Amino acid sequence: MAGKKHAEAAASTEARFPYTNKPGSLRKLLKEIPTKPKPSKFDRTLLQSWGFRDANDHSMVRVLKAVNLLSGSNEPTAAYLQFMNLDGGPRVLGTEIKRLYAPLFTASHKPYEETPEKLKNLFNIHSGGGERALEYQMQTFKALCESASFDGQPTPAGAVTSAGAAAGTPGVSGAALSAATGQPTVNINLHIHLPENKTRRDYSDIIEDIGRYIFGRVSGDRRE
Repeated sequence: MAGKKHAEAAASTEARFPYTNKPGSLRKLLKEIPTKPKPSKFDRTLLQSWGFRDANDHSMVRVLKAVNLLSGSNEPTAAYLQFMNLDGGPRVLGTEIKRLYAPLFTASHKPYEETPEKLKNLFNIHSGGGERALEYQMQTFKALCESASFDGQPTPAGAVTSAGAAAGTPGVSGAALSAATGQPTVNINLHIHLPENKTRRDYSDIIEDIGRYIFGRVSGDRRE
């Protein structure tokens, strides 16, 4: 009974969340964005050139605006550029989704993992619009979440973790060192090709030498 009342109340109000009536196209578009050059502006001509030729595909633009990937004039934003990054892009989108759908994330820690029945209940309570509009809002939310990550905040440009610490500065992350010195960070990616026919001790010595001479780490039981 309560659920029916919520549904009736929702139907009498405007849709609270943006939606596209082509959620399948939105899924495809979000996967296409990192593979395409940054456009100067999103319009029907661009969408058609990317293969989105249905007249309803343009409804995706309002969704991209709502998650801050496009500006009011349909131009790519700084968040769009971050989203193009294959490493941190999904987290950027995740942050925007949590902002836009704040009521859902207040009601549920992980609304994107809720059952269809529970998710529909959340939209009945926190959104608005008729039955079809509610369904499109849910499907749009699900399509956005499939290209997002919610495991943390976006990594600021230039930041690195302690695993990418600057050479010769043990125990200090590259980001911390850069902030302290004002110098650019240096990330080291090692690809080690170990020789064949060596003993386990020989391999241990090689690893210890890497730690000593590159990262400045000294083993207390180093065998000389």
